[in-house]
Amino acid sequence: MQRKFAFVLINQAICLLFFAPTTLFCATPVRAKSQKSKQEMVIVIDPGHGGPSLGARGIFAVEKDIVLKVAKKLGLLIVHAHPDVELVYTRTTDTIIPLEDRGALANKVGADLFISIHANSNPKKTPFGTETYVMGLDKTDKNMDVAIYENAEIVYEDSYETKYEGYNPNSPESVILFSFMQNVHMEQSLTFASYVEAEFADHAMRKSRGVKQGPFLVLWKTTMPSVLVEIGFISNLEEEKYIASERGQNEIAEAILNALSRYKAQWEKARNANGEAPSAATPGSTDGYAGGSKNMPTALPSSKGQQHRATYHVQIFSTSKRLKANAPEFKGLKNVSCYQVGSSYRYYTGSASSVNELMPLLKETRKKFRDAFIVKLRNGKPER
Repeated sequence: MQRKFAFVLINQAICLLFFAPTTLFCATPVRAKSQKSKQEMVIVIDPGHGGPSLGARGIFAVEKDIVLKVAKKLGLLIVHAHPDVELVYTRTTDTIIPLEDRGALANKVGADLFISIHANSNPKKTPFGTETYVMGLDKTDKNMDVAIYENAEIVYEDSYETKYEGYNPNSPESVILFSFMQNVHMEQSLTFASYVEAEFADHAMRKSRGVKQGPFLVLWKTTMPSVLVEIGFISNLEEEKYIASERGQNEIAEAILNALSRYKAQWEKARNANGEAPSAATPGSTDGYAGGSKNMPTALPSSKGQQHRATYHVQIFSTSKRLKANAPEFKGLKNVSCYQVGSSYRYYTGSASSVNELMPLLKETRKKFRDAFIVKLRNGKPER
């Protein structure tokens, strides 16, 4: 990964010099269908890199070209297999889209699933296989290397130092701090990611390296289940030949489609059971559970003055059960609040205006809940 990351940094100056006036574009929805129904599932496909951001390079191919072809093939398969789905691309041409704008586009169109497609690389030429990532904390050095490299694309963006709340792709401390931010739709993301890896192994007959977590900027602000798929190692010559071939790209696209079909069936089942999609947040309820009951954890209060205020909290766990405030599952923890996502209830504590302010509480909470992590909410619910 060091060699791959170094390549980006070495070439950024050249790319900025020759391409800066023309390569930064605002992400705009590229829809496969023109009208959206409340009953439709909306999927955003995000081909990684583009323009001066080449991504990983093999002997004869580059990442940005391969993933764009795979994305288009996947889109065609989705349109034919699921005509009820609304499909949106972050890019369909060789252009660069800021990482922040990719997630923002998915939020804007009300996506129910975000799929970012990439190709992996390694200084060693032997590693091969697929990996699917969700936003989260994983202390494995190799996983962190992948995230650092993919995040390094921000150097092509103007004022990236301020756009990403101080994130610095060259600072290990910055990456570690950022990694505490996890997707509030972790469970659904993990479910879809596991389907993708299973289909890579069963349908495409590829080596699955498993589902992993990493602090990816492209997944940072998405408000729906989101994954980053590494379809293979372009640094491995045999795998480069495969992912660059028509056959390989078709099989990869088919595998992701199969995973999507499985996930969509569950999504529809949950939506029909709950009267809403499982990724839709439901703050409050008529029975007083999410607010107003002395026996239940409360939701964050909202006010007109705070409608646009984002806050950070320590999420301790989620469950399908509604728990009372003194439930033994909280291990004596006081001031627990909750929010609902489909049939899942997410429990959290604390409130701060920045991640840094919440770090002491996170450290203390992890003494009782070792998997606790930081989430970002707006008025007590995921941003939408």
